[in-house]
Amino acid sequence: MKTMTYKGYTAEIIYSDEDECFVGHIVNIDAISGFHGDTDEELRDAFENMVELYIETLKEPENPPQKHFAGRLLSRLRQALHL
Repeated sequence: MKTMTYKGYTAEIIYSDEDECFVGHIVNIDAISGFHGDTDEELRDAFENMVELYIETLKEPENPPQKHFAGRLLSRLRQALHL
């Protein structure tokens, strides 16, 4: 599985034998975000258009666009636990 990123959003890409094209979806958001393309350029354009549409649709202050998690967990430890 391949990935591509745009404006902080990541998409997972696969090739679909059934559809005979590349198919992708944006990960870590609550919206359905599928797109496809026959070439790398078409796939990139479809992905960027999907991200732009997602951001535009969710510009309401009470519903801001989601971004993927940084993958870090910050925690404070007591002085006695420091090595």
